[in-house]
Amino acid sequence: MTPAWLATYADLDDDALATLANKGLVRRGHKEAERIELVEAGEPSVLLRYTGMPGAEVRLLPGSPRRATCSCPVAGVCVHIVAACVWARGPVIRANDAVIPADAGISPDACRPSLPADVLAELLALDPAAVNRQAGVAAVRKLAAAPPAGPTSIEQRPGSLRISWADSPEIVAVPGGGFAGMLTSGTHSDVAERAWRLEALVRLFTENGRPWVWPEHAPDVVQPGQREAMHQAVEATESLLRLGLSRLGSDGVDRLPAAAQRARLEALPLLGAVLTRAAGRAARIAARADDTTERDLLDVLARAWALATALAAANAPLPTHLLGGTRGPGDDADTGVLVPLSVRWWTGSSGSRGLTLTVWDRTNARLETATTGRAAGADPGFARSWTTPLLWGASAETLAAGPFTLQGAERRDDGTLSATTRTRVRAESAFSTAPVDLDAFAESVNGGGGARGLAFLPPPAQVRLVVPRRLLGVGEPELDEINQELVWPITDRSGVRHPVRFDATGAEQDVIGWVLHDGLPVHAVVLDEHDHLLSLFVTHQGTQRLISPTLTPAERKPRRGWLARKPKPQQPRAYTGASGQVVGPIGQLADAVLDVCEALASTGRPALSPRQRDTLQQRARQVGDLGLGALADAVGALLAEPTPANVLRATLVADRTRTLAGLTTPR
Repeated sequence: MTPAWLATYADLDDDALATLANKGLVRRGHKEAERIELVEAGEPSVLLRYTGMPGAEVRLLPGSPRRATCSCPVAGVCVHIVAACVWARGPVIRANDAVIPADAGISPDACRPSLPADVLAELLALDPAAVNRQAGVAAVRKLAAAPPAGPTSIEQRPGSLRISWADSPEIVAVPGGGFAGMLTSGTHSDVAERAWRLEALVRLFTENGRPWVWPEHAPDVVQPGQREAMHQAVEATESLLRLGLSRLGSDGVDRLPAAAQRARLEALPLLGAVLTRAAGRAARIAARADDTTERDLLDVLARAWALATALAAANAPLPTHLLGGTRGPGDDADTGVLVPLSVRWWTGSSGSRGLTLTVWDRTNARLETATTGRAAGADPGFARSWTTPLLWGASAETLAAGPFTLQGAERRDDGTLSATTRTRVRAESAFSTAPVDLDAFAESVNGGGGARGLAFLPPPAQVRLVVPRRLLGVGEPELDEINQELVWPITDRSGVRHPVRFDATGAEQDVIGWVLHDGLPVHAVVLDEHDHLLSLFVTHQGTQRLISPTLTPAERKPRRGWLARKPKPQQPRAYTGASGQVVGPIGQLADAVLDVCEALASTGRPALSPRQRDTLQQRARQVGDLGLGALADAVGALLAEPTPANVLRATLVADRTRTLAGLTTPR
């Protein structure tokens, strides 16, 4: 006898099947449904046979198509299961093991098994405590710490209920399926899928005025899943050093995003954000991109390792500063008035291209970045332009015009602002009508850089605002033929000379040539950590203006020969590190330790070379004389045994020592 629960399969429309699988399998399922035949039917299950080549047997079980199985070797939902769902619709009606043709004069509704109760009522009747147990600790802790917010879309259709919200997959509930039988579009890990389904139920209860009851004291206990996430993060970071950062491939890189996802689902948002940042840099290293170095990756790996180690050593309740904020991807970014610092167009070695915006959040006193881009060959309409809308529906010209606020700002996993089209720009003022006090602005932007470097999550951008001194502060560019760059000497108010670098062959040299040829007063330049020029503030036609060398069109071409090749001046210069700021003796010691750590991490060698050992021994004596106990202990442990853990510990301590030294060293 055909069971009543088979109606659950019969009432799945094509959209629901696409949620279960994908649209391509649904199209194939319609073609293959005629090859499905009934073998046996009963209350426990319905057995079907696929008669095509190769053959397969599909067993349908009560509750949901998620429980259906197939004998073919395809993992998950295959075309045979989809075809079986299509077969259950007709065109013949099967009842009591008899096949009744559709034209036999019998109403299909009379023979169709009766539908179970209304899906909405069925879901609202579920016990939250039982669902919490089914969802698991990871999903419960994530949602209990940050209850769902924002509008929810709920759509009832015959035989199904669809639930979705911003940035969510579509979740489809079917009659008799309960929590376990809910369908989730897309491919997710088991933990992630349970979290999506739980959030859908919580939102459904909220929309219908029903409170969701969470387990008592859930936030005050360190769950086993959290411990596992911490150990997974430690193992993922150390494994990359064993492989050698310079030899990274996709196999090693994949461990970081997996650890990041586990951390987020276990309600460890800060650890997830740091691991996501590390995964991005590791992917760039594995792709052999020129814009990311092993030192960049080692820095964020050390932060992730230290955070995971600190969490593993902490007792419940976990400290708030180690957990991080509860905001996640898609949540409100909590931004204030944003003052643009740079709008830069870039092109990757693979042919990808994009736009990166760097702003200063004047309300919250922090740097923010947003990046939008396209892969090589994708979206030909996305091209370098000063006036075409490229980010948040605004052009680079609009973004660089002056302070603005964002409506509906969201964040990515790595903490940067999302480039979603849901965000909109609202201008506050323009530089032309309300100029910025660049001296005070530079003090704000540059003053917090070192302190931000002490946090576990690296700052989203490392930029410096350099204000030239009034007399002979702006020099003439010189050609560095070896690197094919122009070196533009800028001397700041403190007398420090900054060798500003930019491309010698692209649009940048035309823009800078126009600025210098027309004698536009340069009031400030914005540099990255490698002294590359990002933007400059000038006075143009009597008003303040922010110019992007990569995007702003030059109003006139500089005449040929505007750049004179001159020998570089031979003058002593203060030692500067990677950030371009003056580094004192303590910073030099820290840099020497970081160089050794980078070499060990890049090669994956488990032993020190004689030269590396000699360098560390000298530095150990010097840091001991200076009273730097933490750095001395880290260097001593590295000398005793250069394990990945000791390399990461020494990297973190040396980097923070250098940052603290930079806070007290004049620029």
